Amino acid sequence: MALVSRYLDAELVERLNHMEVAARRVVEGSTIGLHKSPIKGSSVEFRQHRFYVPGDEPRHLDWRVLARTDRPYIKEFDEETNLRCLLLLDSSGSMGYGRLHGRKFDAAARIVASLAYIMLRQTESVGLGTFAEKMTSYLPPHATTSQLSLIIEQLERTEARGKSNLTDAVQEAADRLGRRALVIIISDFFTPLTRVREAFARLNYERHDTICLQVIDPDEQEFPFRNWSRFRGLEGEQPMLAEPAVVRRTYLENFRNHQQQLVESCRSMRIEHHLYLAGTPLADWLTRVISRRAWHAKPIVREG
Repeated sequence: MALVSRYLDAELVERLNHMEVAARRVVEGSTIGLHKSPIKGSSVEFRQHRFYVPGDEPRHLDWRVLARTDRPYIKEFDEETNLRCLLLLDSSGSMGYGRLHGRKFDAAARIVASLAYIMLRQTESVGLGTFAEKMTSYLPPHATTSQLSLIIEQLERTEARGKSNLTDAVQEAADRLGRRALVIIISDFFTPLTRVREAFARLNYERHDTICLQVIDPDEQEFPFRNWSRFRGLEGEQPMLAEPAVVRRTYLENFRNHQQQLVESCRSMRIEHHLYLAGTPLADWLTRVISRRAWHAKPIVREG
């Protein structure tokens, strides 16, 4: 599975080969891999029909129903698979910011590629959804040998632009996922906290295991600007000429309040929150995140 790209270089792959990921809860999967399955019965059992949505595989269409009703329906099955994970990546305009350490989107894409590599190596099913104002692309979770290259290709085609709408993206992702899964959201989470809580509530209601990976630039945390500057919004906001010394205190206070409320929202809803600061060595950060998760998870996740 050695696929090298700007989001998955050889040095990073070498580090990733020693990491594993596990879900905290028992999710629907099989005992083939690391995850105990609550599914009983045969390996593939028909569950229900649902209406076709773009991104579904045509091979799952019920052609008899289509011929009879002229409406496309998908046949859903309860399959014995390993853990299913959906990586949900924010590709809105704010993720395009970057000054000294490259764009936040590129850092987030490296996280996505790394997690996909680790889990596919464990024969887990991994998918990718990218979103701005709406879901812009969707690859359903699969454990096939071609899935990593499909994920990498989608990352390389995606541009960071447009406004962010986390709530609608999560609603669509939950509709597509159906049964329980591990959902990892990678975003700067620069969106009203009421909308973030709405998104988390939907995932909690359907008992998905959720992880919040927040990617920010050091500039956003420190506001290091000293000279008169024109600040241009990346999601349609009007540009503003300002003296940084005048706005720094207000900005930092608002930023810290937002961070505190985000962390508290995650804690109250039993959702993991991890902060990635652009420029931090990615493999070291992933090791800490996975080790911390392993402390709460069974079986134990390890590096080495």
